[in-house]
Amino acid sequence: MDLLRILDTRPVPSIVDATILGVSGNVSGDYWLPTTMCTYQRELTDQIVSLHYSDILRYFETKNYKEDVVLGSMETMCRNNELVATHPYLLIDHFLPKSLVTRDVPSYLAETSGKFQVLRDLVALVQEYETDTAVVCRPGRTMDLVEALLLGSNVNVKRYDGQTIKSKLKKQKKSYSCTCHIFPSKSWDPETLPITKGTRQFDMLIAVDSSVDPDTPEMQVVLTHARSNRGRRTRAPVVRLVAINSIDHCALYFGKLYEKNSREYLENVTAAVVVLRDRVGALPPDLRPIYYQHLNYLLEWLENPLIPWPLPDVFPIQKYNSMDVERSLLSEVKFSSKRASIGNANFGESDDNDGGATNSRKRRRFRSPNEKTDALNTEDNASAPSFYETKRLKNDYSKNPTKQGMGQLTGIISSDQKMESDYHLSSNILTHKLIQNMGQLYVDILRQIKDIQMYFEMDSIEEGHITFYQEEDQKISHKLDDAKAVVADNVKKSDVLEQENKLYYTETENLEVEFASLLESLKARTPELKECTDLFEKSNSLNEEIEREQRISESKTLENEYMEREIKRADEAMQSAGEELVKVKESITSIELEIEASSNKFIAKQEDVKAGMARLNHQIEDRKETNTQFKKNLEDLTQKLQKVPISRARSSNQLASSATMTATSSSSNSTSNISSNRKIKNPA
Repeated sequence: MDLLRILDTRPVPSIVDATILGVSGNVSGDYWLPTTMCTYQRELTDQIVSLHYSDILRYFETKNYKEDVVLGSMETMCRNNELVATHPYLLIDHFLPKSLVTRDVPSYLAETSGKFQVLRDLVALVQEYETDTAVVCRPGRTMDLVEALLLGSNVNVKRYDGQTIKSKLKKQKKSYSCTCHIFPSKSWDPETLPITKGTRQFDMLIAVDSSVDPDTPEMQVVLTHARSNRGRRTRAPVVRLVAINSIDHCALYFGKLYEKNSREYLENVTAAVVVLRDRVGALPPDLRPIYYQHLNYLLEWLENPLIPWPLPDVFPIQKYNSMDVERSLLSEVKFSSKRASIGNANFGESDDNDGGATNSRKRRRFRSPNEKTDALNTEDNASAPSFYETKRLKNDYSKNPTKQGMGQLTGIISSDQKMESDYHLSSNILTHKLIQNMGQLYVDILRQIKDIQMYFEMDSIEEGHITFYQEEDQKISHKLDDAKAVVADNVKKSDVLEQENKLYYTETENLEVEFASLLESLKARTPELKECTDLFEKSNSLNEEIEREQRISESKTLENEYMEREIKRADEAMQSAGEELVKVKESITSIELEIEASSNKFIAKQEDVKAGMARLNHQIEDRKETNTQFKKNLEDLTQKLQKVPISRARSSNQLASSATMTATSSSSNSTSNISSNRKIKNPA
């Protein structure tokens, strides 16, 4: 036994206890298995985020952007990160071997992807059992890589998308106890490509990427294949391979909190991907021994999936805001200085690089002098602070000699003095949000300057308006004073007249009282004077009655005049109505005469028509008689012809005599026809 060699190698840690891991006892049947990432995957993740740098800032810091462009950029970034988290060759295919069926391809694929390394170790544990395992991933190139990886294990591989990379391989007669069935996560029709007959129930479903949704009907067919509906084993358990702190981890965690098509989901996932890119694929120290032992820690659960999942639940992810995103984009992500080649990303190297963004290097024994020199140079470079750390963060640069803060330099009040919405001003870091606010402040100042210039230009016009309105005010005030003077004069006159009226009224009252007293005194003197006073009172009353009667007569006179006018108007209306009536009667008489004349004409025409009809009837009767006569003649002629004997040979004289008779009869018939036609034409 070479003890020195054993001591010089890396010590193998023992598998930790479940109590140390903080196992939650999950028995839901949907579990997650965190995986690491190789250095190349981490660098690609950082490069993808850097490519979308400007769109990320627009998305988190502003609202004035084209949604179709920026949202499309965010979705593209998330999709590319998902591909890199599964395997970098899905995005960068120029390192992909020309043939995926060579012997060294499975190990090559596992070395370049932490998720494929975990998948190979998990399949290596399963292949020792007689079981059927379902592997689900994206259709297309992902299935090709998964199939190429599984071909390096002692398992039978069946693929359910109609494609395969084994077409050029010779048919192998060797079969294994374990069979891995590769299903696409989308566009799989169980009726077109059904599960192979004789396949047992699937003991486990391995979800390779985040596109797998166990709740879809297609995946339910796989999970419940050949299983009963009773008991605890109604469906196969699902094991999700999730690269820790990657977009798969973010999508799995935030997918339980928000809908996947919502803005909150995209915003939180994007922010977490940007901020956690320096820790992507970095396993916690408690989980690393499990992966050093190639997942042997899961053997007990693989033999009995009904026991609780022996790993912790999904690690929660903090919700990051726009300030965290911008601060992360301003910081440079530095992975290990040992830039591993694409073929050296194994778990041994991941242990050195699991810290993610770090500049420290662990000491190793038996290093060469060149390595020591390189390490010293690296440590010197790492210890030297950057310009950003020494100058910008301390406000020490050429245009700020007094080292003033951002609030004094920009004139913008900080969040401590103003409000929490300007939290980006609370730090002394010159951020993009601060630059944007400064630009907006300059725009507002320019707008205010333009407004002030416009006010100066309008000053002369406004002064003219003021003078015009002042002159109008003076004119109106003069008119108002004149009107007030007239009103005051009229008021004085009305007061004088009112005083005079009051005097007259009092005088008349006094006279009436004096007159009444005089009458009473006259009545008391002598009877004659009393009679005179009585007569005087009667005359006064009679005068009043006469005046009243006169007023009544005047009103009646007015009424009579009004009635006379109305009667005259009615007489005129009756006269005009009589004239109209006469005109109507005359028109009626003329219309009756016209009707009578037209009726006489119609009667005359009717008599003419009747006479013509009588003539026609007479002619028809004559024709009928002529026709009957012709018929009789024809019958007589036919009878005579029938009685004439027919001789076989006739002499010339007989022929001549018969021709003469025929001509005579025909001429007589034609003559009679002509005469009858003349008789018919004459009446017409």
